[in-house]
Order: sequence, then C-alpha cells, then structure tokens
Amino acid sequence: MRGIEAALKVISNLNDSEKFGSELLRKLADREKLKVQDISLASSLIYITMRRKELWQNIANKFLKEDITTLNKNVRDCLTVGTGGLLELRRFAGGVLVSGIIDYMKKNKLNKNIPLVNAILHRINEHGRDELEKFKISSDIKDRAMFSGVPVWSLPAWERTWQRNELLKIFDMMIQPAVSSIRVMPGKLEDVLNVESLHAKKSDLSDAVHLNETISPKNLPGFNEGFCTLQSESSILTASLVKKFYRGGLILDMCSGRGVKAGQILQEIDDVNLECWEISEGRHKSALKEIQRLKISEHNKNNLILKLGNALNLNPSEQPKFILLDAPCSGSGTWNRKPESKWRLTWEKFDKNINVQKKLLNRALELCAPGGYILYITCSLFKQENENITAEAISKNNCADMSSLIKFNGEAFKRGRPWGVYILPYNSWLDGFYCALIMKKEA
Repeated sequence: MRGIEAALKVISNLNDSEKFGSELLRKLADREKLKVQDISLASSLIYITMRRKELWQNIANKFLKEDITTLNKNVRDCLTVGTGGLLELRRFAGGVLVSGIIDYMKKNKLNKNIPLVNAILHRINEHGRDELEKFKISSDIKDRAMFSGVPVWSLPAWERTWQRNELLKIFDMMIQPAVSSIRVMPGKLEDVLNVESLHAKKSDLSDAVHLNETISPKNLPGFNEGFCTLQSESSILTASLVKKFYRGGLILDMCSGRGVKAGQILQEIDDVNLECWEISEGRHKSALKEIQRLKISEHNKNNLILKLGNALNLNPSEQPKFILLDAPCSGSGTWNRKPESKWRLTWEKFDKNINVQKKLLNRALELCAPGGYILYITCSLFKQENENITAEAISKNNCADMSSLIKFNGEAFKRGRPWGVYILPYNSWLDGFYCALIMKKEA
C-alpha cells in the first residue's frame, strides 16, 4: 500500500470516527506495515487536505460542471485530496499524485468516475494556483476564511469576537504550518538543546523548546525517560500560571484530559497535592500512562489522585485552594494543528459546549475555598466560550476577575474585553488559547 492510498483510506474514515487522522494512520501503518516514506507522504496529504478542505473543494468546483457535493463521497475525497496535494505539496510530482489517485479509484471500483477525476485534476495542476491566489487576495471574508482553513459556518462566532482587521490578522496567523514544541523537565534543558538532530532552540516566551518540524513522540529523545513532552507552547504557558499563583493546599484539575498539564504541574511544583478528574475513560487511561511515563513517583514527593467521573458530580478529597478548569470547547484556537475537529463541530455542539462551560465554572466556584483561585482555560478564540462565560460567573457569584495579574508581554497576547487574556496563534508553536484568573472572595 502506498502513501496516497493510505491517505485516502484514512480520510474516508475520518467522518465516522472521533479519532484524529494521525491515530488512524498509525493503526493503518502498523496493520499494513507501511514504509517510512509512505507514512510521511500519507501524513502530509491528510494534514493538507483536512486543514483547508473547504478551500480545495471550492477550487475543484470551479472546474466541474456539477456541484462537488452531488458526487459520490469517495469521488469527492479523491478530488479534495488531489486538489490539496497538487496545490500545496512542493516536492512531489503532480503526475505521480494523480496516477496514485486513479489507482486507488480502480481498486475501489470507481471506474466510471476516473475520466472525470483525471481531467479535473490535470486542469487544476495547470490552472489551480491562479484560483488559489484569488482566494488569498480576496476582500470577501468568506474567501479569506477558506484560504486560512477556517470553516465558513463558524464566521458568525468569529465576527462577534473580533473586529474585521483583527480577524484578518488572526486568519493569516492560522495559515502558518504547525510544528512541534517540547516541554522539558527542570534540569534537563541543556540535554535536549544539545541533541544535534533536533535543531532545537529555546523559546523567548516560555520554557518551551522549539523545533522546526513536527516529530513523533517515539522519535523524541528523552520521551521514554519522562523528561521530554510534546506540548504546544500555549498549553505550556497557561499551565505555568498554576505555579505562579499557587499558594498551597489542594490543586484540583477538573478536566484533566490526557494528563499533559497535570504532568507539567507535578514536574514544576514540589510537594504538591494534585487531584485530577476526567469524564472520558479513554483519556483517563491515557493520563495514567502519562504519569507513569513521567516517573512522577521517582522524581518527587507529590501526592496525586486520579478520578474517573463527571466533574459536575465528583467531590474532592479536601476543599481545593486552586482549581484548574481547562474546559471542553470548540478548539477553534487549535484548528490549524488539529484540523479534523473543525469539520465535526456544529452549532448544536457549540451551544452544548457553552452550556457545559457555564456549569463547570459555577461548580468550580462552589468547590473552591474562599480566597482561592480558579484558572479558567479554553483553546478557543470565541468570546461566547470565554469572556461571556467568565462575565456571567462573576456577576452571579461572590468572586472577582484577577486576570490583570497575568503578565504576558508581546504581540502574541491580547486582553479580553474586558476579562481574561488571549494567546493568539502568533507563530507556528502557539495555538489560540484563552485564560482568566478568578478569585473566590471570602464570605
């Protein structure tokens, strides 16, 4: 099986799965024993296709007599992958790509559509870049959104949060290719920087280490030993605020996910009591594995409790003095890094997220000890999931917004209106994040 076929197989299964393309590709590669070069090509095609799927379909549509949405899904996938690959792959012959797609169609009994796909892809190879340039320089906000990989359906949420000039700058930021950043255990920084094959550099914004490429965890020196973790720099920055404002007592991580931020807290704060809650059994198991990988029990004296369950119903072992609430959200700030998620989101799911966010923040304020802090975080750039949530909580509870204490400097950071702080996807290592620090007042 070649990389082109592998990419098309993964993309055909993405809509029926909640997994990311990288996860599906790993399983497929193991099962079919794919070569490294085929995995690399498939990975590039999957990312290119899913990042700007709407753009590729619109460009392909310009060369079709019928609307692309009326075509068989597998045929549509072939045109989408072909268009994206032809217009964005720089070191791969267009003719080879088209031939690979045609071979895939033959194997999947799509023979009657082969002449159409072959003709359209050859026309796109000749004239598609002219169409791509039109989207790039267009004054139409829909065209600019598609060029940046932002789904057109989401524009109302963006326009309610940002002014047009701000929005266009953010869209330009989101077209940057995502590359890897690394969190390094204290005391091991030089060990990582000295690995010549990584070409790593220390960030000016945080303790993150920057790479100029994406890297698999298994290829990361120090990963198995527990002193290196792949983590976006925005995630590292927001989790570092826990250490900055922590004043003792129990830290409660209400939605701990796969345990990445929990691992950072445990590695950075000595003798801390940390309790983590997670509703997903799969993510809970991943968190257990992550803590084992980091060898937390060997490196320090921290006390850790991991609980599986709904944060709206669980009770902490003691009253927490600091609560980290990394709330489930649209993930709009990470769409460039995890492009599959934006095509699965609907307004119904978006509204459901907002309802859950409100309940979780109110629950956090109920649980937190008087005088304690709640750090509310999302990887969203939408006001509806950020300032609106914190504003409602502050107005209804005995608490105060303390976000002015968060001191981030530089063009990558912007104050919310008026609550919280945004981290913008200013470079390839940063995702869009929002964080607000709230203090529960004494009774």
